[in-house]
Amino acid sequence: ILGTAGEPERAGTGTDGAVGHAGPLEAAWERYRALASRPAPQPQVLARRGGTPYPLPLSGVESTPVLSLLAAFETVSERGPGTLAPEVRAALEERLERVSRRAERLHDEAEAAPAAAERLRHRANVLMARLGEVERGARSVELADFEGGTLTLELDPSLSPAENAERLYDRAKKRERAARRLPARVREAIAERNRLERLLESLDAGEADPETVARWLSEVRPDDGGGSEAEVRLPYRRFRSSGGLEIRVGRSGRANDDLTFHHSAPDDIWLHARDAAGAHVILRWTGDQNPPQRDLLEAAVLAAVSSKARTSGTVPVDWTRRKYVRKPRKAPPGAVIPERVSTVFVEPDAAVEERLRDSP
Repeated sequence: ILGTAGEPERAGTGTDGAVGHAGPLEAAWERYRALASRPAPQPQVLARRGGTPYPLPLSGVESTPVLSLLAAFETVSERGPGTLAPEVRAALEERLERVSRRAERLHDEAEAAPAAAERLRHRANVLMARLGEVERGARSVELADFEGGTLTLELDPSLSPAENAERLYDRAKKRERAARRLPARVREAIAERNRLERLLESLDAGEADPETVARWLSEVRPDDGGGSEAEVRLPYRRFRSSGGLEIRVGRSGRANDDLTFHHSAPDDIWLHARDAAGAHVILRWTGDQNPPQRDLLEAAVLAAVSSKARTSGTVPVDWTRRKYVRKPRKAPPGAVIPERVSTVFVEPDAAVEERLRDSP
């Protein structure tokens, strides 16, 4: 681009500060105009930190004067597209290592979870069958199991023998629910690991922008499958109801904002678990009437599973038309005020989440 001679400067930071309040493209255009309108314009090379040439004078792009257009061309050719910002690569490698460890840990848990749940249920069955042999207030008891052996059980002395058995059953149910969810979580971790490996390859080949990768690392949470990089950047995961309606589930607080206010229509159905942090959920809908009850309840289950209340037995989920959802001024990402709200009560069943997954 053309600019004035002088010390290297940071592109995208006009002296009057006005550019800093515009969007990235508007800021770049104003920067171009400012550089071209100065006296004695001189060619300059735009490059990101680390030396990678870049076509737009955005934030983080440095502008360095050169003697001629030929010199600018030679500088860009010498640097080439393969120069990589070291800090971005280091963050990417750290994320890859962490995700790889998580994938391995989840795989081990998925293999062990069914047996762990079965052990808890077996202990509950033995205790329930031998209630008459257990004194109230006991801290432990040794009972004959169903195979002719003995089983030592630790008890809560503040509970009755039957209540101790019910607690074991509850623990078994939680383990069983976790066992149903774990295979999907393993696939998510493996899919993210594969995406990170592809991003590293793209960065090394000069095909990916370091700033875009850094933004992805900071904002995007683990995803559900191996879609393309463009699909990964969507602020939501996709599901399909039994009636064929698309359901979108936000990935994070910032992604919730994006989903609710930029990736939905006014008559869509907006859902969120009541009084619990969690994802915004959009059920795509255009009719004047309410959506079919089954589709609505399935979307509500996704809202429950994607919330902090996912381990509860029953979760209240609020829903309304998206046009009745507003964002307060200066509210943090994801914070909204829904109006004209109705409520349904659902069980956060991970099996429903798995069944409704919409393949890319």
